[in-house]
Amino acid sequence: MMRVAREGFPYIALALAAAAATAWLAPAWAAAPLAAAACVALFFRDPSRVAPQVEGGVLAPADGRVTRIDEVAGEGYFGRSVKRISIFLSVFDVHVNYAPVSGTVDYMHYRRGSFRNAMRDISSAVNENNTIGIKAGGTAMAVRQIAGMIARRIVCRCTVGDSVRAGDRIGIIKFGSRVDVFLPLGARVLVREGDRVRGGETVIGRMG
Repeated sequence: MMRVAREGFPYIALALAAAAATAWLAPAWAAAPLAAAACVALFFRDPSRVAPQVEGGVLAPADGRVTRIDEVAGEGYFGRSVKRISIFLSVFDVHVNYAPVSGTVDYMHYRRGSFRNAMRDISSAVNENNTIGIKAGGTAMAVRQIAGMIARRIVCRCTVGDSVRAGDRIGIIKFGSRVDVFLPLGARVLVREGDRVRGGETVIGRMG
């Protein structure tokens, strides 16, 4: 059976309640809310993933397409220039977020903001977002969950002080979004713009 992330249960329950009410009042129309419940369950699917064991490897934190690889000035957690890999999630992608590396969460910063198109570069700075800093073997990296035009709810399942393993589920962004990965300048990037990646499985870089 398809596993569904717990964040989707309220939406599925609402759709099923609507289906039940419709079936009682107008049975011929009950198929529409049932189809809606199926679509919501599909969106919140939470498939099993097996994280590859790669020394120094950095896993994709989400499913989607790599839209940008660049170098950005340090901010907040870093204070120095870092490499950035941006991954765009369409409404058809799995929206569970995964820890890219094993380490300790030592930074968390949630920022309220707008809901612009997540494909635009500026969305990383102005959209609602949540930055998770992870210290892996003495090296700092970070994941930024970014809301989009449709996504209006960022969920983070970890907090400062938590130990995470590469591939652990650390959150979800509801209904379309973007995730940025920030790596030290010395890290090797193993993907290119346009590549499709699978969260918790695709190795997108290597530390050092």
